[in-house]
Amino acid sequence: MTTISLPAVKKVALYQLALLLPVSAALLGWNTVIAYSVFLGGLIQIIPQAWFARQAFRYAGARRVQSIVSAMYWGETGKVVLSAVLFTTTFLMVSPLSVGALFSSFVTMILVQWFSIYTVLKR
Repeated sequence: MTTISLPAVKKVALYQLALLLPVSAALLGWNTVIAYSVFLGGLIQIIPQAWFARQAFRYAGARRVQSIVSAMYWGETGKVVLSAVLFTTTFLMVSPLSVGALFSSFVTMILVQWFSIYTVLKR
């Protein structure tokens, strides 16, 4: 009996953090508000996506299809809820905040995620 190995997409969050941390640290010397706004925007994308990856790829195999589908629904629901909670918390509790840097970092981390997944799955 052969088994299909789980994809290495769980590593994507580590790739994103490996990019986010040095960029945020480099920005500290230039502008502190932009630096932590970039950091928070990146985390707002990375944390929910890591949650989804953990949930979606917990199960494998044809006999576990029902569990896989259920885990993906819960993973996506959790991702949306986490994103909303993190954005709301950031806007309510962080001041001053560079909204442009926050959203730019959020979108950049989405692009890094797509590129990383493409690279990981291509191997």
